[in-house]
Amino acid sequence: MQLDIAADYHMHTFFSDGSASVKQMATTALEKGLHTIAVTDHVPLPYPTRYAMDFDRITEFRQAVEKAGQQFEGRLKIRTGLEMEYIPRFREWFRSIADLGWELTIASVHTLFVRDEVSLVNGNEAEFHRCLAMFKGDIKALVAAYYQTLQEAFATGWFDIAGHFDVVKKFNVDGRFFDEQSQWYQDLIFSTLRVLRDAGMKMEINTNGIIHPVAAAYPSSWIIKAASAMGIGIILGSDAHRASDVGRFFNCLPDPIKTI
Repeated sequence: MQLDIAADYHMHTFFSDGSASVKQMATTALEKGLHTIAVTDHVPLPYPTRYAMDFDRITEFRQAVEKAGQQFEGRLKIRTGLEMEYIPRFREWFRSIADLGWELTIASVHTLFVRDEVSLVNGNEAEFHRCLAMFKGDIKALVAAYYQTLQEAFATGWFDIAGHFDVVKKFNVDGRFFDEQSQWYQDLIFSTLRVLRDAGMKMEINTNGIIHPVAAAYPSSWIIKAASAMGIGIILGSDAHRASDVGRFFNCLPDPIKTI
């Protein structure tokens, strides 16, 4: 399978935590030679955050993406999407938003609730350490909770793409917290991949991980290869939060990954 490096299915505008308009993202995508983008701002959440879209802006967001699609018609395909969080206790909240109908939805886990407290897996390093402390320092328990939540999200049937599949490795520089080759970790990966496959979803290669502490795309190459071998479709997402980052690092992926 040849990866389409001219399509970017994951980006954020100022409707959530991005810094550019939909039109600015689209203009840059066109200048970089892309033929397709999906604008996937963060889904509104039922509690305050620094990154989620305000619930009362959903209609405005959709209209802005649809307007850009009309403006760029014939030059750039623009798909209306959301990066959907999944938190089991708020399942009906997310279902109601998924039921609004989107061209493309990304299933991502940024947050875990522990004893009624919110903790960020995909935040800054201090927030990750706080999350680990809430699991009493048990990294296996934290990682298992992360992948179990992903599995539950995939099994809903609401989503099209698995976002930054192994973002739990964000601060795992040089295996500081866990060894990806350990049996317990690989068991979690393959069980989650099976749920992903059975849900008929695709997996993104999220190149934003290259600028994170781990300095690697999500997921790791061995997971991408395993997913492809299982028949899971692979797409690219820059997770851009600025117009200049659309399609970032797509050309830097190693050739074995480009032709998985």
